[in-house]
Amino acid sequence: MKLNSILTLALYLLTFTQFQSQVTNEGKPKSWELKNIQKPKPINLPSFDLKLIQNEDQLNDKNTEIPFRFGHKFEVNYSLQNSGVWENLANGDRIWRIRFSSVGAVSMNFILKDFFIPIGAKLFLYNDDGTDLLGAYTFIQNNTSKTLGTWLVKGDDVYIEYFEPASQAGKGSFTIKNITHGYRSGGNLNASSDCNIDVNCSIGNDADPLKNVLKKSIGLVLVDGAAMCSGALINNTANDKKPYFLTANHCYSDPTTWAFRFNWISTNTVCGTTEDSVSNTDYHTISGATLKAKRESTDFCLVEINSEIPENWETVWSGWDRTKDISPWIFGIHHPAGDIMKVSRGGNPTLEGNMWTFNNWEMGSAEAGSSGSPLYNSNGKIIGQLCCGASFCNGTTYQSGYYQYGRLDVSWDGGGTLDAQLKDWLDPINSGVLILDNFPVLNLGNSESTVSNNIRVYPNPSKDIFIIDFDSVKNDLKFELFSSTGSLISKGKFGNKTNKVDLSGKTKGMYLLKLVEGKTAIKTFKLLKQ
Repeated sequence: MKLNSILTLALYLLTFTQFQSQVTNEGKPKSWELKNIQKPKPINLPSFDLKLIQNEDQLNDKNTEIPFRFGHKFEVNYSLQNSGVWENLANGDRIWRIRFSSVGAVSMNFILKDFFIPIGAKLFLYNDDGTDLLGAYTFIQNNTSKTLGTWLVKGDDVYIEYFEPASQAGKGSFTIKNITHGYRSGGNLNASSDCNIDVNCSIGNDADPLKNVLKKSIGLVLVDGAAMCSGALINNTANDKKPYFLTANHCYSDPTTWAFRFNWISTNTVCGTTEDSVSNTDYHTISGATLKAKRESTDFCLVEINSEIPENWETVWSGWDRTKDISPWIFGIHHPAGDIMKVSRGGNPTLEGNMWTFNNWEMGSAEAGSSGSPLYNSNGKIIGQLCCGASFCNGTTYQSGYYQYGRLDVSWDGGGTLDAQLKDWLDPINSGVLILDNFPVLNLGNSESTVSNNIRVYPNPSKDIFIIDFDSVKNDLKFELFSSTGSLISKGKFGNKTNKVDLSGKTKGMYLLKLVEGKTAIKTFKLLKQ
């Protein structure tokens, strides 16, 4: 291999390693820096029977079994080769722009196929007056399916702009295959009924500490290019921040086209009134996922988001409970009608076949768009995801409803195969635990483990002996030691303030030490043996 090729490969690997968590909403389009550049003529999308669709929505919106439809999707075929306008810059770089107009659209979004962005190239989307900008999409969004689903751009006159440096000329590719005309607010403010309450509203002193942490798990997901559901990041026993996202099977479409929004939370607190919520500006979007498992009978769908989630998002991976114990009260966090994050609280759930079932929320509501959102028990653990039901509001007052959530304990291993059960993904080290805490372990009020976060493991790496040092003596703390492939090596109890794990005679490499209190796995450490 030539030296310059080696250096290029090394730079690629370094760049990918350093920035693989980078996502959208960074930088500005190159054309915005250029003077006297001509605007491309818009491609006008055809009209459609909006009244017919709205009549369908009036029925569908009362049913949580159907994703919240916000747009009409067109099939198109526009590529870098057959459409758009290229502009060559003096230094050899170039930009490509295409413009779409769809009269009356609240928003527009796109699905791209044959998608490949070389290093240094950038893709942006923005509206005609420049008030809404999405991008840059970069080589970080490249994936094996060569597909990208974008988030929404506000307005009915939208540009796609691709910048390609001279060194990468001709290497980028994508074809615009779908354009969605958003005919009503999806992923926009105040679309849900007035009886819904913002996630920062109080739902009780016992529940507030839980939901104030777990709201950092919740995502609004754009599915099939024209509909929206809810879901949550969910933890696994390796505690490795793998971006597993749990939602409903009835929301399923090709997940490579999905786009996610996290941390979309109102900056004021509207609790079942006609006042409008106000959006924060520090929410985050990310695109693309891969299906791991789904099953119709419990209406669950588990995907893995294709990119790592950046640390500065401060997201939380929700824990879970598969004991099927009846919780005295429950709560849900979700995005009804694709609206900003809301919360609901209820009681008296019952087991009914594959579902958790209950009538009526005591606080808040749920609507189409809430589909797939997690049901939390009184300890703040996911026990299911929203499948079915109907909800009704009378102005600011919750009127009536019934709800069914697919049971996590039934979804666990009832499918029998990797692609139809949760077990293989959420317990990769085969620990067998029934309850798993959220990750990172944050204060969940009264439900928090009695084990302090002040645990030291040293030396790490070590040749043989690892010291596990607690801040006090522990009486009911078990440990399980696994190889990096998930094989159980040993297990036992820690009964002292200072304990030892001896890996003498073991091969070099990584081992996983899991701490279990009662039925709950509370922490996992990676031990590096030299």
